[in-house]
Amino acid sequence: MKIDVSMYKKSINESSFTLPQIAIIWDFYVTKSISKSAAQQRKITDYGHSKIPFDDMIKRAGINENIMGLMADKMPKTLKEMDLIVNTENTEIDIEECRAAYLIPYQITDDEKPKPKESKAEAFFKHIRNSFAHGNTYFFDNGNVLLEDKNGSTTTAMFLLRQQTLLDWIALIDKNQKYYVLHNVCESCKLK
Repeated sequence: MKIDVSMYKKSINESSFTLPQIAIIWDFYVTKSISKSAAQQRKITDYGHSKIPFDDMIKRAGINENIMGLMADKMPKTLKEMDLIVNTENTEIDIEECRAAYLIPYQITDDEKPKPKESKAEAFFKHIRNSFAHGNTYFFDNGNVLLEDKNGSTTTAMFLLRQQTLLDWIALIDKNQKYYVLHNVCESCKLK
């Protein structure tokens, strides 16, 4: 179902998340983010992992076939193919099928191939952090959320996810509930 997403641009405080969920989401993805851009960053090792369980995150989100991480400066064709273009000329996208497209920072030396400056997972978390921090969040009535990151007028990430996925990822990463006790906040967040 395509809808005009411009009417749904809201802060997390205007979403259907409860206040305890908002506090946990904000702390995990913004204040104490795994992203290197967070001043109070937590490392993945703080959670007892040797690396970010990115494949499990993607699987849990149901976007295995619908994710593109690109080492590029722009991605207009990718966004168009994935129906994730939101701008002044186009404000309607399909909000049912979860999907993600994002840029991975890279460097090029002389005639060598581009090399990533950070992992796919680190770039992913940085874009999520920026989406929340800059208020580029769209909360839909169907329980999905669109997270948008930009560098000026260039879209650097678009993630259409189930809102529940944000809590599921916290439960996956903080599996021992060292920092976030989700069972008091959300019964469906418990790991099996």
